Amino acid sequence: MNLYLRLLLALMHGSRGQRMPHDGVATNTFRVWPHDLDAFGHMNNGRYLQIMDVARAEWMTTTGVFRAMREQKWGAVLGGNITRYRRSLKLFQQYTVHTQLICWDQQWFFFEHSFMDSKGRCAAVGLSRAALRDRHGWVATDRVVAEVSPQAITEPMPPHVERWVNLENEIYVTAANNKNKPMTVASEV
Repeated sequence: MNLYLRLLLALMHGSRGQRMPHDGVATNTFRVWPHDLDAFGHMNNGRYLQIMDVARAEWMTTTGVFRAMREQKWGAVLGGNITRYRRSLKLFQQYTVHTQLICWDQQWFFFEHSFMDSKGRCAAVGLSRAALRDRHGWVATDRVVAEVSPQAITEPMPPHVERWVNLENEIYVTAANNKNKPMTVASEV
């Protein structure tokens, strides 16, 4: 329930504030609550992904993407994520998430989410890719950009994002090719 409250607050905050350019950084401040914790007393790794969803929703609202989604009847789809955890976030600790669009290709928008603790140290960094769909299928990023920010051009894909995309594609192909093969047990290797 708290996640929906966070999402509602982010959408309300994003719709009330000034419009941000597509290359702006959305900043959200959160606190670690008891239901965010795992059995080890720090924020659960799955909660980071949910917080990234909330932060992207506010970014989409402040940049005008959410408005275009409503008008065009588009839906958002997350296509992948990779997260690097650096420091634990503990109970009641305040933290800030900085969300920024890095680049896009023909189908995907690529985001970086930086989790900063209350002392300004990096707690985690996540990369995610998201796309939009309508009843006909994928919505090309050029169409979205034309609707939201017609003069926008993408930055070149950074090498670390390109390596991540290639790795995800390799994992997908390997899993698809191995769907009928038994899993290897670590003790047998």
